[in-house]
Amino acid sequence: MKIRIVSLSVALFVGSFFTSSVGLIYGKVRSVSTQANYVPAEQFNTVPFMPAPAADSEVWKNDTAVMLDWQGKRTDADCERANNTFIVTFPYFWGENSPFPQPLPAKVQNFFDRLDSDIGNVARVMKNRCQRPRPKVYNPCPGPSSRGYSYPSGHAAMSRVFAYVLTDIVPERKAGFFAKADQIAFDRVIIGVHYPSDIAAGKVLGEIFHDELLKSYVYLNDLEKIKTFLVK
Repeated sequence: MKIRIVSLSVALFVGSFFTSSVGLIYGKVRSVSTQANYVPAEQFNTVPFMPAPAADSEVWKNDTAVMLDWQGKRTDADCERANNTFIVTFPYFWGENSPFPQPLPAKVQNFFDRLDSDIGNVARVMKNRCQRPRPKVYNPCPGPSSRGYSYPSGHAAMSRVFAYVLTDIVPERKAGFFAKADQIAFDRVIIGVHYPSDIAAGKVLGEIFHDELLKSYVYLNDLEKIKTFLVK
């Protein structure tokens, strides 16, 4: 497996880069019945991965400063957008421009359910390895709360994986997919449930996961199958 190391400078950069914001639920292992994994979560028990920044480190202090700054200046609209992506969904990425028939054919839905299960379980493994507590939220947004460990961000990992996979399907829309993924990920900082370094780590995890997907014959075969459902 290709090794990725999270650059702490990326974590700091991401906090200053975004000026606007636009799910995944943890705490239990999710699975798709009768289906094998594209990427087994167990292999992430030992994959080398940058540990979470230590409390009171310079990175942690910068993380906290960025998060608190956003808690002070965000708007009700920011909170609403974040709540809308509490669960990262396939339709959210496509919007009204889905190239698949509506409602989604069962095979297409099953394909994305399977991906959702795999990356959700992988994110859970990595969170349990790193065990970084959630940041303290001084000014919470109204809406659902986030529980469990903070690092790496599951929202960042999931949205990144969707962006990669959708680009595998419709490469000409790559820029839009990754812009959407970045919005979903950084919203988690804006509402105070993740540090910027959680987001940077989640993106790296998504990239690692997609690298492993491309090694899976089953994934590549299923990918070609669902392309046959694209509206001509």
